[in-house]
Amino acid sequence: MRNALVVLALLSAGCGHAVRSAPDPQAETTVRVENRNFLDMTVYVLQNSQRIRLGMVAGLSTQVFTIPSYLVRGAGQLQFELHPIGGRGNPRTESISIRPGDEINLIVPP
Repeated sequence: MRNALVVLALLSAGCGHAVRSAPDPQAETTVRVENRNFLDMTVYVLQNSQRIRLGMVAGLSTQVFTIPSYLVRGAGQLQFELHPIGGRGNPRTESISIRPGDEINLIVPP
């Protein structure tokens, strides 16, 4: 349990996004997940009561996912959840403000 809280705290601290002046409503919004953990992670995006699977990031690797445009246009705020395959807990980020064209970086600590 303690490890899950540490992962969650570090995961939230690793979030960020690029600042843009005038967003292009057609621009793709992406999340770059850098997995510094040995465990593979399934990545989900959360909006309200929806939980949408983006894909899987292998241990000690990086993967970029495109966030579905319908989530970006209607949201403004999203959360990300990671499920460690073969591990415990599902750490979540805090709510993150997003706009079309943003590039979000998540770092999963070891």
